[in-house]
Amino acid sequence: MARPRKSVPDHEQLRGFKFLEEFRALLHPFEKQRAKSPRELDPRPKFDAEGYFVMMLFTLLNPVLDSMRGLCATSRHQRFEKDTGLPPVSLASFSEAQSVFDPEVLHGVIRALLEHASGDPPAALRGKLGKRAVEAIDSTLWEVLPRMGWAHWRDQFSTRQHAVRLHLRWRLFAPGSGGAAVVAARECERKVLARELLEPDVVYVGDRYYSGSFDLLEQMDDLGSGFVVRLQEKMVFEELEQLPISSAEKARGVTHHVRVALGWRNPVDRGWRVIRLVPPGKGEPILLLTNLQAADLGAWEICEIYRHRWSIELFFRWLKCLLPCRHWLAESLPGVTAQVYCSLIAALMLSARTGKLPTKRQMEAIRYRMLGWIDDDELSAALGAAKKPD
Repeated sequence: MARPRKSVPDHEQLRGFKFLEEFRALLHPFEKQRAKSPRELDPRPKFDAEGYFVMMLFTLLNPVLDSMRGLCATSRHQRFEKDTGLPPVSLASFSEAQSVFDPEVLHGVIRALLEHASGDPPAALRGKLGKRAVEAIDSTLWEVLPRMGWAHWRDQFSTRQHAVRLHLRWRLFAPGSGGAAVVAARECERKVLARELLEPDVVYVGDRYYSGSFDLLEQMDDLGSGFVVRLQEKMVFEELEQLPISSAEKARGVTHHVRVALGWRNPVDRGWRVIRLVPPGKGEPILLLTNLQAADLGAWEICEIYRHRWSIELFFRWLKCLLPCRHWLAESLPGVTAQVYCSLIAALMLSARTGKLPTKRQMEAIRYRMLGWIDDDELSAALGAAKKPD
């Protein structure tokens, strides 16, 4: 039975281009400075990288569009061309764009949005972190189409699974991303972090998987980065020095605070600390490893930093539930990367307007505005904004 054809969206349903204008203003300086390939320098095509990324972002925010064909059909509407300044785009041109335009230019937009993010650490940490950013490190998976052979992940239950993985550095005390990378799911998380995402003067907070590589931890230490990671239970270490634990820390569940040497064959002794926390009730004991100095941050402050690691898990859930990649607009790694980066940029743009990630009701209000069902005053009220959207 033939699959029914999807209807072409009506131009009256496609409203609200304010986010696109803001995105173009952020993207333009980085796109202007970027070195372009000979194919991009050809003056004949009217479709450029800026238009490609704008159309991707528009599709993610618009509740009507759900396919590349629908997007290209929409580009022929007069209102779309008038309000976006983009020419009509054929299906072939949009498909070809994924092999022409490098999505790494979007990293500049992500960092620009990060500069505007603001927030305060909890009272226990205020004034103790200096200028260092504190960022959770983790990754999440998106399933892709079986015909994307480059994304083959594993064989399970007689089926071949295909997926891509977003590796993310997420600011803990203010919405924002310090870095991101999209790769095939089979690539090791620790190797991608070491190869693409490490920077000095950042405190990285990770789960127990990241403590499984001494090389990664030593690389962070050599770079001048801090880390707070949960230690694997099987990890061998030697206690070298007992460090002080205050009565308040003991009351909160801190039972051990020691300087250690990691490993047994070639012990790593860099002055790192292990803190053992037993949560109240029947919680599982937690071992935390850090290279941050005890003079700067005590045992409980390290526990407080790790407690906020879950914000990256909440962000992944938000991203997949409220701003999902409902349909892949490209099937190559650069095309998929551009779409995931645009999802991340949309999330950061929305959080910049409210100081936090929008709730489900607020996301509905944004889409109602794009459909023309509510006006700017009603959208501002829904977002809790201090002023009308630009």
